[in-house]
Amino acid sequence: MPQTQAAYTIKTNKLSLTIAILDISSLHVHEEIIPQLLQRLTVSIAADGYVKDPIIADKKTLTVLDGAHRVAALRKLRIPRIPACLVDYGNPNIKVSNWYRTITDNSNLEKVIKTLKLQRVTIESSQESNINKAGTPPNVATIKLRNTSFLIKSRFTNISEAFGIIGKIESKLRTSRFKMRYETERDALESLHAGSVEAVICTPILTKKKIVDLALSGAVLEAKTTRHVIPVRPMRLNVPISLLRNVKKPLKEVNRELRDTLQSKRLRVLPSGTVVDGRRYEEELYVFEESS
Repeated sequence: MPQTQAAYTIKTNKLSLTIAILDISSLHVHEEIIPQLLQRLTVSIAADGYVKDPIIADKKTLTVLDGAHRVAALRKLRIPRIPACLVDYGNPNIKVSNWYRTITDNSNLEKVIKTLKLQRVTIESSQESNINKAGTPPNVATIKLRNTSFLIKSRFTNISEAFGIIGKIESKLRTSRFKMRYETERDALESLHAGSVEAVICTPILTKKKIVDLALSGAVLEAKTTRHVIPVRPMRLNVPISLLRNVKKPLKEVNRELRDTLQSKRLRVLPSGTVVDGRRYEEELYVFEESS
């Protein structure tokens, strides 16, 4: 637990959430950011004048589980503090998953395979069950098409190198005019089955321990490497930038001010599957709303 006073605590039967404002310098990120997304978010935060939602971080190590782009945006705006939701990463209700890459244009198998081979990887026909081999040398990832699967193989010694190869493959496919997007495993495979995408690159899954070890070591993986499924999520704190900029005010006092603000609001619980701002959330949402 960071050395600061918690502003607000939410206890549920699945997870306890501790909301607090932290110094950004205390956080550890483990993924790179997407420049275009960072630019949009930076402009949005500056225009709004507040940070809508807290990042989510492990309360023990301050590893950022969700919100690396918010961290980067505030750093870019020279804002030294950030609202965070601290959780026990060891809680079994917090799951680690990943993002699959889908190819959405009308590319044929031969074109996809030819482009992959330009990255000096080996493509080997594979059984469906071999998806789980991704990340185990020499298996970098699996690529699935509608009626067949292939293992993408190359030399690597650790998971960071494996994702580095995946990043190069993704970059090559994009520069070769393939249209790609990130989707959850379920959505990606359902899209493939429905015929709305042509191929899916199935990436390795990291363990919680590996994620923390990487973050604390300062290593940064490719963007969209991990996807944390957290059963409950607080939203709409709407913390003013002015409060986050004021480093002359001790964190204890800042968190007391945030606590008073949050206690004056109404907490609305929304079920999993709710769509907010065009995004469907798998988790239960705890939304702070102005009291009428």
